[in-house]
Amino acid sequence: MESKWKTLLFYVLLILCSFLPLLTTIPYALWDRGLVMFELFMTTGLSYPLWLRGFLHIFTLILVFLLVLYGIRLGRFASAYFGLLFFFYAFTQNIAMLPSYGLTILLGNLILLAILGIFWLWEAYRPQNEYVLVRLAWWRYWPIPFLVLAFWFPYGAGLLPDFNPLLLLFSDFGVTFCATAPLIIALLTWMYSQVNKQLYTLTCFLGALIGVFNIMAPLTMPGYTLWMLFLHTPLILISFYGLLLPRILSSPSKNIRTEPS
Repeated sequence: MESKWKTLLFYVLLILCSFLPLLTTIPYALWDRGLVMFELFMTTGLSYPLWLRGFLHIFTLILVFLLVLYGIRLGRFASAYFGLLFFFYAFTQNIAMLPSYGLTILLGNLILLAILGIFWLWEAYRPQNEYVLVRLAWWRYWPIPFLVLAFWFPYGAGLLPDFNPLLLLFSDFGVTFCATAPLIIALLTWMYSQVNKQLYTLTCFLGALIGVFNIMAPLTMPGYTLWMLFLHTPLILISFYGLLLPRILSSPSKNIRTEPS
């Protein structure tokens, strides 16, 4: 019972952490917080060079392919890679020099993603995840179309739809949390019986928490479009599904196959 209360307290602290102040060197009015955050994300989102976007697209796809083939032999490497990605997102998506506000730091997001990165690197050091994909019931693969959307993440000027096929190589996938986390969470759901349950829950929880803030973004961030909200449906749906999966699998009505693929 004491352990459950500690776990609950930990997640409450994570939620509170997400409301930490937005730090700027040039003061801003409290009601302009959403505007500052929007400018921050627009600035950091455009800062990643094309070569890095292309590299992370290709490298991540190759890693997933190798995980399917070799599974557990690449487990430490995969966990370390995901942990480094989360650290990368913590310090590149949430810190920028803005013309109107100077050095700007979204402290809450930075801390949350850094914590997630630490947990993933600890998993690489003392592995519990077994990257062995098994043949599952057909309904367990429903995230795949949403993963394609997250990988493509098709938007352009004004955060409006842009279905340029070049975005299949140069989109936000790989360089931002919201576009990349759905793939990581989906992988965890497909090997759920062999995952580090604490790490699994933490990853799904932070994905869902950030997803909720994106649901509210059209109301809180001037310039945030409904199309951008739609592009975050993979993060929102897959994260909440990941949190609900233990209860779904405990239902006797579900016939779950676990044959090796």
